[in-house]
Amino acid sequence: MPSINANIARRMITIADEGVPREALLAIVGLTSIAPDPGRSAPVSDDAYYELIERATAAGDPTFPLRYGDAIEPATFGALGHAVSTAATVGEALQRLVRYILVISDTLEYDVREELRGVAVHLLGRTGSRRGTQLANECALAAMTSLLRQIATAPVQPYAVSFRHAAPPSTTAHERWFGCPVHFEAATTAVFLPTRALAIRTRLGDAGLSAYLLAQLDDLRDQHGERSVVLRVRAAVADTLCDGVPTKGDVARRLGVSERTLDRRLADHDVSFQGVADDVRFDIARSLLADGDRPLGEVAFFTGFSGQSAFTRAFKRWTGHTPRAYRQQAR
Repeated sequence: MPSINANIARRMITIADEGVPREALLAIVGLTSIAPDPGRSAPVSDDAYYELIERATAAGDPTFPLRYGDAIEPATFGALGHAVSTAATVGEALQRLVRYILVISDTLEYDVREELRGVAVHLLGRTGSRRGTQLANECALAAMTSLLRQIATAPVQPYAVSFRHAAPPSTTAHERWFGCPVHFEAATTAVFLPTRALAIRTRLGDAGLSAYLLAQLDDLRDQHGERSVVLRVRAAVADTLCDGVPTKGDVARRLGVSERTLDRRLADHDVSFQGVADDVRFDIARSLLADGDRPLGEVAFFTGFSGQSAFTRAFKRWTGHTPRAYRQQAR
């Protein structure tokens, strides 16, 4: 089951709307105290995490992710936070954050792509119309930006931020917080950083301590990686569906393994690549169909089908119902 570090959930509870009882929020994620746990407390499931965010923002406050960005600090993320802090430059810190984010949450995956003005850090995999998921994505980009700003010796300023989901009633607070244009209903969820930001030195760069921390993180990443290969394949498929279903070879290259190794690791979990891909398409289709105003042709596009007819045939094979009938039943 996908999960998130419990200390992140604790930090979310501390910034919840004042009218929401803290005890109720702790109960959602199975915790008894807001106080950080220095030990390895059990992680929080993704469903509980998204419900926590939804309940914590019961008043519909769109600034919750921005408050979260203000509230987090490197220590919130344990060894990963310390490794980010001891990198020599912002660019190196970003590489560490992207490489080792798996040890904090296996619902997250980042991909850094070069742009004319710098780099784009894309958040992959977490899609859907659930409000908790969308707010979690905003929290993730706010946390990344906040961490880089805290460790840097000079201001770290994105030149753009984008989210796939729809905008809140006002985006003024987002643009003020990020300090740049923030686009919603965009093609990707990403933070765009200028080249000059990557060269900024950090306050606590330490090569010796970094080597120790990275060795720890490599061990943790290997442990998490073996358990979460199915989730990583799901993320890779979900992120590219608008361009069609990726091939097994495409996904294997992205994960840095051979197709044979990918087959073996999936088989260890009693699943196949095709089965995982179909599950992702079905899950996204159900989520999109829950939005009663979204055209079926658009749902077909976002789930990687060549057209509405192909989507209808596949959906009927999966459920025994047409998408239109399924939507009516859901209502």
